[in-house]
Amino acid sequence: MKRPIKYFLIALLVGVALYNAVYFQPLDDRNAAKKKSVFDPDAFAGAFIETKLKELPAIKADQFLESLKQDLGQFTAEKGRKLGISNDYYFIVEGNARVLGIEEENVRISLDVENAAELRLATEFIFGNTIREASGMANIGDFQNTMDFNNISVAVNERVRSDIIPPFLSEVKEGDDIYFKGAVKVNTKKPNLENLRIVPLILEIK
Repeated sequence: MKRPIKYFLIALLVGVALYNAVYFQPLDDRNAAKKKSVFDPDAFAGAFIETKLKELPAIKADQFLESLKQDLGQFTAEKGRKLGISNDYYFIVEGNARVLGIEEENVRISLDVENAAELRLATEFIFGNTIREASGMANIGDFQNTMDFNNISVAVNERVRSDIIPPFLSEVKEGDDIYFKGAVKVNTKKPNLENLRIVPLILEIK
């Protein structure tokens, strides 16, 4: 009799331990928690476009160009943003300008200042990380994986292509006065200041 009782007690203790080790969770609660943990880059980009743009700090475009010409190395190091070890620096710039021409991939503009320089507002081929890096809208350390971080660029670029550029292109014409705010990349090894291309974030026809 002692041996069966011993086995019974062992089985009972094992059963109690297994019961306490198992955590039961309703399926709906589990699915809801899973959804909360999934990062939504489209929602992230949408919130940025809808709520952050107007207050986003920007350098006046004419001052930006003049500073690059005076001391490119110091200015980019002090004022630019960059990701890791790179020669690419990113900025947010703004200004008033006049439309000189509407090209296949850009709108060519002249800044509304004395000795105005020409710039290009990109209207096609909106790719890469220029907006994400220039705006500081996201930091890689805040994300669990690089895919989420990279998908932010994909999502915000798509928002610009679909929500910002088409309404502007449907109305703008040569000679119009406009206001713009956008992101620009400068490579300190190959700056090419005569052909800077700004990825627009705000475009307003006056």
